[in-house]
Amino acid sequence: MALWKRISIALVSLLICVSLFVGTASYGTVKKLIIQNKEDDIENVLNLIDMSVTEQLLQFNAIVDSFSESHSVKEILCIKENQSQDKNKAYLQDLSSSFTSVSGIYLLNQENGLVFCSEKSTLPREDDFALSLEEAKKSPEKTMYFVGKEGESIFLFRSIREKERVLGTVILEFSPDIFTKLLINNLSTFRHQYTFILDKEGKAVCSNNSVKADYLETVQKRYAAGERRFSFTWDKKQYFACGQLNGVSGWRILSVIAMDDIFPQIRVLQEKIYLFVILALIMGVIVSLVLAWSVTKPLQQLSEEMGRVQSGNLDSRIESKRKDEVGILIDSYNYMIGEIKRLVNEVYEEKMAQKTAEIKALQAQINPHFLYNTLDTINWMLLDRGEDDISDIIVNLGDLLKYSISGSSTEVPLKEEIKYIQSYLEIQKCRMEDRLEYSISIAENCMECRCPKLLLQPIVENAIKHGIEPLARGGKIEIEAFLGREGLNILLKDNGKGMEEEEIEKIQFGKANIGLNNVMKRIKLLYGPEYGIRILSKVSEGTEVDLRIPALFEGLDL
Repeated sequence: MALWKRISIALVSLLICVSLFVGTASYGTVKKLIIQNKEDDIENVLNLIDMSVTEQLLQFNAIVDSFSESHSVKEILCIKENQSQDKNKAYLQDLSSSFTSVSGIYLLNQENGLVFCSEKSTLPREDDFALSLEEAKKSPEKTMYFVGKEGESIFLFRSIREKERVLGTVILEFSPDIFTKLLINNLSTFRHQYTFILDKEGKAVCSNNSVKADYLETVQKRYAAGERRFSFTWDKKQYFACGQLNGVSGWRILSVIAMDDIFPQIRVLQEKIYLFVILALIMGVIVSLVLAWSVTKPLQQLSEEMGRVQSGNLDSRIESKRKDEVGILIDSYNYMIGEIKRLVNEVYEEKMAQKTAEIKALQAQINPHFLYNTLDTINWMLLDRGEDDISDIIVNLGDLLKYSISGSSTEVPLKEEIKYIQSYLEIQKCRMEDRLEYSISIAENCMECRCPKLLLQPIVENAIKHGIEPLARGGKIEIEAFLGREGLNILLKDNGKGMEEEEIEKIQFGKANIGLNNVMKRIKLLYGPEYGIRILSKVSEGTEVDLRIPALFEGLDL
């Protein structure tokens, strides 16, 4: 499959995943926030209903208070039955007619006998009504509420007392339609929202819907269990319910609504979000295809040109005006092909020059071997004549020459390098006699360690030439080698005249002493910047050179 197709598939797949995730997450988040706000609105509606119910009940309580505290009412209750009460009843009739929201007012004496009735109606004969009446007598200044059968009327009780003595009871009757209007006309802001009021015993006071839902028992149980706001499932449908307790009457105001009815436009929102996601996805696919083609087309062209170069055409070039990474890649390709062509020509010329140099090198090797053989002949002649001292110098010189021209490897065992240095020191000792002394201490486990060829000679030569030879007393050179934690350490010490700090810095920065500087460069080139030379020196006390290289044992090419 072509690269641009793979890139397109990858981008389109990524866009689909991201779009679906963003669309689903956006829809879920928006839906959650909207429903949360709607649920809060429903709860606020219940609070407003509760405030209105409380206000209405407080008005009824004020009416009851006016009756229970009226001296005229107390006088009526204290008058005996055989005495005339026409005048007092006329007063009560006028008083009750002033309260239009009240359906009826009843006045009972101590024995629950009916003393006054504002309307031609009868009180309920239910047992619960009698119990509420007795409880009102036992509870001074406490208002009791009773919901009539099938919620046709609501009765409000208050005992009338003279000091501690119960004189009777005043009862207000009013219609629950007063509260129903509050639910229907003003405060129920959602369609299909079922709001209802229950008394303490669970009797329905009123509701905004005449249809009694089957889930009301479940809602009441959840609310009685202490849940004031909850969701539940009924008949495979999700509902939200919340409740509010009225502090005046102890009634419970409950509201239930189907989740689908809280925000009916949720389907429209879902469709718009997914439509937007689809449109964004289509645009993303088009952009991805164009982008993939614009990136891979020059790469395909580059691949074709590389095929031509592979077949041997080094004149291949790609014309491009792009300034992006692909343009840089094409420019680098053109430069690389130009350099390859140039290097091919140079290699060809170098091979021709190399053949000529090899012929000359073979001819040049004849001279060192001839010199070595001549020195060997001179040595035997000196031995015949008894010139042993001169013979030793010739032997050491021959060893130096043999070590220099033998082998093609740049690295040798340390024991070979030490043998070479020992021959060099013997020649110098013959020259300087007693003014030069030396000692060599090499650990046995270091003998086979690999080190660069002719590594120590420039350092020893520098110690003799600049440290010991200028002194009339001469001096001593000590060479020591051992294996440390970080590799092979070779110490070269002398007790010569030493160096100033400035001279050491010049050597380390390559501004003085070409021999030492070359040794440092060779070590770093061969083994890396963590290896090298450390120089310690004091004037008139001597110099110490510490060489550190890796401890390598195999791979020798002698």
